[in-house]
Amino acid sequence: MNVSTELRVRRKAQPRAASLLRHALDAFLAANEIDSDTRIDIVTAVGEALANSIEHAYSPDKVGDVELHARICEAEPRIAVDIIDGGRFIKRAPRPHGGFGLRIIKTAARTMRIDTSAGTAIRLEFDSARA
Repeated sequence: MNVSTELRVRRKAQPRAASLLRHALDAFLAANEIDSDTRIDIVTAVGEALANSIEHAYSPDKVGDVELHARICEAEPRIAVDIIDGGRFIKRAPRPHGGFGLRIIKTAARTMRIDTSAGTAIRLEFDSARA
């Protein structure tokens, strides 16, 4: 039997949304008994992807949504997280000490796929570890 548990949350792509979505994801993972080290890695990587989506998806005069979909698949075991926005990538001026987000994500996630055909969808997959 392939059992999976899901979390789906949508918020306006504003800076405070990243924190709310990270907390929702952490609570979801904790409720499903994912060990704390694994949770920290997942929440950190997803937080970076959320920050990128919120910062780069929409122009200042058009705020759209950002979605977080997380699934825990028992059969593999793995955790898949999608971060989805409907915007277009907007190049911003570089920030001092910035630009490490994708490196952090690639270090924590087993796989990362980015699809920019309709907005941006980032799929991150992680190995799951139960507490």
